[in-house]
Amino acid sequence: MALLTELMLVAVLIGFNAFLAASEIAIVSARRSQLRAWAEEGSAAAERVLRLVEDPARMLSTIQVGITLAGFFTSAIGAVTLVRVVAAGLSALSLPLGEAQLTGLALVLVTTALSFLSIVFGELVPKTVAVQHAGRLALLVARPIELLAMLAHPVVAILTGTTNLILRAFGLPARATLPAITREEFLTLLEEAEDEGQVSASEADMVEEAFELRETVVRSVMVPRVDMEALPADLSLEVAIERFFATGFSRLPVYEGDLDHIVGILHVKDAFRVVWSDPAARSQPCRQFARPAYFVPETKRAGELLEELRARHTRMAIVIDEFGGVAGLVTLEDLIEELVGEIRDEFDRDYEPLRRLDSGEVEVDGRVGIYDLLDWFDLEEEELGPHEADSVGGLIVERLGHFPEAGESVQIGPLRCEVLTMEQRRVGRVRVVRVDEAGAGGEGSP
Repeated sequence: MALLTELMLVAVLIGFNAFLAASEIAIVSARRSQLRAWAEEGSAAAERVLRLVEDPARMLSTIQVGITLAGFFTSAIGAVTLVRVVAAGLSALSLPLGEAQLTGLALVLVTTALSFLSIVFGELVPKTVAVQHAGRLALLVARPIELLAMLAHPVVAILTGTTNLILRAFGLPARATLPAITREEFLTLLEEAEDEGQVSASEADMVEEAFELRETVVRSVMVPRVDMEALPADLSLEVAIERFFATGFSRLPVYEGDLDHIVGILHVKDAFRVVWSDPAARSQPCRQFARPAYFVPETKRAGELLEELRARHTRMAIVIDEFGGVAGLVTLEDLIEELVGEIRDEFDRDYEPLRRLDSGEVEVDGRVGIYDLLDWFDLEEEELGPHEADSVGGLIVERLGHFPEAGESVQIGPLRCEVLTMEQRRVGRVRVVRVDEAGAGGEGSP
């Protein structure tokens, strides 16, 4: 009867250890965003979990005290009672061992068995279950852990105080906080969610692009100066409206003398409103109706500019280079396209920046950004080698060292790029095919 009681007590202690181990993993692994959402819905259990998370030192110390005591009493019971019972059983087997040797063998067997049971049922199984159901399990264990923390407060206070003194002696912060999720961890979770079908590929791509937009400079997404459509300041409003129809744009920069002197932005709706209310105004210069332009440096982060344009209720910014000249322009649509892909409507001209050919090759506009090409071929930037250019055409010119002619090709990392057309001194269309890296020499060929 005494043996059965001892075994039941060992089982209870291992179960208590399992509860504490599962509680620790569940509380630490529970997503704080989900807990906050539950708390806002009125969940008192979620609020308790958040309180424990905000003071991890107290929570972890409480759990560690409980686990240590459970392990201590399990070992004590094994050493006092179970070893004696096992030694008696071994003695009945008439083994050629003395009493001390039988006791030693019994101690090894009991210790091995208890360690196995404690590790499997007291640690591994509960922790695995806790990882799989962290959020819900954290809600269930929060109240018992809080009560245990209150009961163990004197011991925890002594342990915490001693720990803080040691940390301060080494110049480390005394108060611990659970780390927030990092960008890399978030993207890994996003990838796992995509693999499991929790989010679609397009949704995952959009989130990843949002992170990349924070690191992308405006220079990489702007319309370059050579492609800008703009209006001379003294151009009549009537002709300006014709230019709006010809280009299909709803906003155009207005310049005085040359593009380095932008004086404002003319909106097509402003032009129509003026002409509608005063037909005689159609002969007046468009500078009178231009709105102030918003200027940004080319090194500005695209993510920051997106927020600024939204806050200013502005849809266009003029990009200035390091020498104070106009480098190009960027619109709200350009920035949004970095997130969701190309946006086309019935007024857009027929234009395909990247087009897959029947041969499996890709035809690319030279103005396409290098990162778009990398995404298309699922490559890393390092595979192209060092470069300064932002566009495919610029990369070809940089690698060749001269302006190419139509038909000239160059190997860039695993990509073979053939220039199909040139527009004056700018690369027009390019045929790109992925080849073995063994032949990647970076040399051009006619």
